[in-house]
Amino acid sequence: MKKSFVAFVCFLSALWCGVAAAGESRTLCVYDPSGANGDAYATMKDYQVAASQWGVDFTLKPYTNEKTASDDFKAKKCDAVFLTGLRARSFSKFASTLEALGALPSYELLGEAIKLLAQPNDKLAALLKKGGYETAMIMPMGAVYLMVRDRNWKSIEDIAGKRITTIDFDEAAIHMVKLVGASMVSADISTFAGIFNNGAADICYSPATAFKPLELEKGVKDKGGVVRYPIAQLTGQVLLHSDRFADDFGAKSRTYGAESFQKTVELSTKADASVKDAYWIDISKADRDRYDQIFLDVRIKLRDDLKVYDKTMLGLMRRLRCQADKTRSECAQKKE
Repeated sequence: MKKSFVAFVCFLSALWCGVAAAGESRTLCVYDPSGANGDAYATMKDYQVAASQWGVDFTLKPYTNEKTASDDFKAKKCDAVFLTGLRARSFSKFASTLEALGALPSYELLGEAIKLLAQPNDKLAALLKKGGYETAMIMPMGAVYLMVRDRNWKSIEDIAGKRITTIDFDEAAIHMVKLVGASMVSADISTFAGIFNNGAADICYSPATAFKPLELEKGVKDKGGVVRYPIAQLTGQVLLHSDRFADDFGAKSRTYGAESFQKTVELSTKADASVKDAYWIDISKADRDRYDQIFLDVRIKLRDDLKVYDKTMLGLMRRLRCQADKTRSECAQKKE
């Protein structure tokens, strides 16, 4: 009897150890315009390896349509999903506010923000969980620039009357287009490049990571250019159904994202560097300061009136900007 009991305990112990070693099987749906051949998917393959060390064996499922990936995640067909911060807004306004217009003017500041969110802070961790969802990782996907067909660019006011490809579910961009008196040409991530390239729009906005893959050079041509002023930072975000993962999985995942930042941001910096010098349109410091103020006012409007941006995240990013440059005029205003 005693031997049988010991054998039974050993059996259970071995079974439990075997399950733990194998890890829990979960599905990670990955949006990448290039599917399983894209850079985002490749980055998620690295993440897959890291997650196996935390007890989760991810099966990756590629999507070339972001809305479909988002819908499948919402319908619980995916345990986790990789989306752009813009599409992730419906799941986490707090984390998606990292992409707020003009809020993070450099990759360095984005890296500091990602590092801050990965710290063991109960208040921040709580803000990253909402409605059964958790933002488990954030990675850079490129500074967003205006790309124009006419390089006779003097100021942001020159946008008035121009046609701009505008992501049709991006409330912030829609508001900004109306504010500057431009005309919105409805688009999505899969169609904006074609619209711009064939001349149906005068301006588009995109990270340089899309410049060559989407052949935006065809739209810019000889008379156009890329305005060297980041209007936002595009991010990729991993979201979880939090009840399907261990309580500490999200924290481990965010730490991994922060520690991987220098590696993942290289895709963006290399893409920026690959744009020909002749295409870049530089603006004066005076104009840059003026644009900073314009975008600050827009963020306040989008926070208070349209409820697009999260107040706490805007405050965190303002603190980072002022730590990096105390001479910024906003640092005395305390609007965010």
